[in-house]
Amino acid sequence: MPMFSASSLFSAYASLTALVTLIQQFYHQIVPKQVRNYISLKLEEWFTKASSATTSFTLVIEQFEDGEFDSFNQVYSACEAYLASKLRSTSTRLKVSRPNKKDRVSFKLAQGEKFSEVFEGIQLEWSFICNNATNYSSHSDVEDSRSSKSRLRNNFYFELSFDPDYKDKVLDSYLPYILKFYDDMVEKKKDLKLYTLDCGGGKSGSWRSVKFKHPFTFDALAMEPEVKKAVVDDLERFLGRREFYKKVGRAWKRGYLLYGPPGTGKSSLIAAMANHLKFDVYDLQLSSVLNDSVLRRLLLSTSNKSILVIEDIDCSLGLADRQVHLVNEGKDKYRNDVDMDSHSQQSQISLSGLLNFIDGLWSSCGDERIFVFTTNHKEKLDSALLRPGRMDMHINMSYLTMPAFRILALNYLNISGEHYLFKEIEELIQATKVSPAQVAEELIRSDDPDIALSSLVKMLKEQKMEHSPKKVNFTKLMNGKVGNCLGSYNNGVHDFSDDYSSD
Repeated sequence: MPMFSASSLFSAYASLTALVTLIQQFYHQIVPKQVRNYISLKLEEWFTKASSATTSFTLVIEQFEDGEFDSFNQVYSACEAYLASKLRSTSTRLKVSRPNKKDRVSFKLAQGEKFSEVFEGIQLEWSFICNNATNYSSHSDVEDSRSSKSRLRNNFYFELSFDPDYKDKVLDSYLPYILKFYDDMVEKKKDLKLYTLDCGGGKSGSWRSVKFKHPFTFDALAMEPEVKKAVVDDLERFLGRREFYKKVGRAWKRGYLLYGPPGTGKSSLIAAMANHLKFDVYDLQLSSVLNDSVLRRLLLSTSNKSILVIEDIDCSLGLADRQVHLVNEGKDKYRNDVDMDSHSQQSQISLSGLLNFIDGLWSSCGDERIFVFTTNHKEKLDSALLRPGRMDMHINMSYLTMPAFRILALNYLNISGEHYLFKEIEELIQATKVSPAQVAEELIRSDDPDIALSSLVKMLKEQKMEHSPKKVNFTKLMNGKVGNCLGSYNNGVHDFSDDYSSD
């Protein structure tokens, strides 16, 4: 058996050391620094992955939900927004974007970038992955078309890796923390939307929206302060009673009936409610809905935290007082048949169809919803629509009163105290019926308080004269035939036809 001497071993060690030194010098002198860094990073990733393959748990958060081609994963959006708030000071590579001129610059993880943080003592590592859609095309022969479409759409996803011992804590605490962060952020940045029906082709379609930029608030609303406070308090109480509604077994929704003459601020009150609650508004015109089935589908597609508005509901088809229909059922039958034929071509919704969604089994399909109906004639509405549980709060939008006028004077003319014309204006307001819209139109015509209020006084006097009872000069009217005039009264009612027929 050959023996190695100490000199031969030392010689071999010296040769190996010289070779390693030569390779190191060659590597550092010939290979560029960027290439060396890339090789080091890949080796580090390989060894890290190999060592942690059996000791880490990974959550995959895809952009779209499985099986739903157009269903966006809100957890993905939440994670994207959460990471965007953390990346600016820590990451080495970022994606930068700004959707439009009014938005701030946003930051997102770039392809292959990683982000690490510690949450309640748990080491967490985020990765953003972007796959090429063509990588999935080879699987189309074994998957159904819907799943393939979904998979092709999921080219972007996050991976969250952590110690499996903390799985429950991450799922029960960390992810809810991210979702709450996202919900709060969206609530602060939320652009309210106004939805209306897209009835292209004469058929009831789906909702289309525009940004709701109505500036009206409760501070600017000209109505009785006590009524205004009652409405605001009711809205605030509604928002904070999720668990209460759940405990008593009721759907988390609230109904408001706004009734009163035109121009008294019903639409302005709806705008103030939307801005106060930060709720989207759905403007539903029942005459554009074909039948109860379409109505149900449209109502189910409304979002939570929204206000459904049906204006002038007394004019909507089939929703007036059913007793009135029964009384008039036998009158003008032919005309009614023609009207029913024309209505059947337009809308066949029923009162029961609407009530079933407001207060029936379908009312539980959604949370935190407000229903607002408006009418100029409350007495025309069916009593079934007015009872509590459907219209919980009836708000009388009356003609202008002096406290409401003072709000208008403050908003339009910046008058917070008294004015020498206020006493006369108060007397005129009490003597006539004038809407806030009429008064606002007068106040907006001049920035000078004296000119604007003088114009208002003139308008109120004209209104008073128009509504005051008119006197008839019978002597002048009958050319002196007083006897004939008096003789033509029948049970206190004057018949002018007899007098004029003799001329």
